Amino acid sequence: MNEINKKGLSTTLLCCLIWGLLPLYWALLNQISSFSVLSHRIIWSGFWMLVLIIVTGRQQLRIDIQHLRAHLSQFGLLLLAAVLISINWFTYIWAVTNQHVLDTSLGYYINPLLNVLLGILIYKESLLWPQKLSIAIAILGVAIMTVQLGTLPIVSIVLAVSFSLYGAVKKRLTIHPFSSIAFEAWLVTPVALWYLTAMDTTSWTFIENLTPTGLLLIGAGLTTSIPLILFSYGARLLPLNILGFLQYLSPTMGFFLAIFYFGESFGTAQLIAFGCIWVALVLFTLSNQMTTRIKIKK
Repeated sequence: MNEINKKGLSTTLLCCLIWGLLPLYWALLNQISSFSVLSHRIIWSGFWMLVLIIVTGRQQLRIDIQHLRAHLSQFGLLLLAAVLISINWFTYIWAVTNQHVLDTSLGYYINPLLNVLLGILIYKESLLWPQKLSIAIAILGVAIMTVQLGTLPIVSIVLAVSFSLYGAVKKRLTIHPFSSIAFEAWLVTPVALWYLTAMDTTSWTFIENLTPTGLLLIGAGLTTSIPLILFSYGARLLPLNILGFLQYLSPTMGFFLAIFYFGESFGTAQLIAFGCIWVALVLFTLSNQMTTRIKIKK
């Protein structure tokens, strides 16, 4: 493995570890409403991205602003990405602070398979029969869980759908990843400021008095921006198969945290659903590796 791959592996691994530990972070803010935490997350993400851009130079930002002016459709995609990631962030924060960490894990296990499904629907990609079977097994697992529990795993579905659509939109964006992350936060910052000004002003007191809770709210921007930057860097250096495998680390950490730290119940319905998802992911990963080897031999 060359030096570039080592850097890509270490940055992506660090990113996934941060994402995997985030339930512990958001749980510390369970005394504040999820909307307020989301608002602070957006505002401080935008703030720290601004600091980063000022420190590293603003030339790329100027180039991307000119690009957005010349291509208004790109601005529309950027706005859509900002809305989708805000929905994803809110759902995740709400889930953690309301003892649904297991649902977040299931959602991010489903996410890679949903990406494949979107590839078929949006980009007309074709799949091998093992890949089709893996998606069918995953759907079956969620369906059995729904029947046994008598309700859809809404949190899991919203997380998977919002992040998959976010990824699909990001694929169409042609600006620098850092600029994209910054703009996504800046575009929804006015809404976040409005909420904290008109609907919930109490959370600002934590920051004004520099309480531990206030520092956690300020740090919410860093816990959001840093892993996204690390992932953007690592994604450019690693092969897709390694990148995809590492992304399973975060939901796996969430799975164990949900059971052994947060004490959430893991019954037969959850076992069947997760079992089907794990089988589907193994099947899909193996079929991907076989396809890659065949292409290399040709």
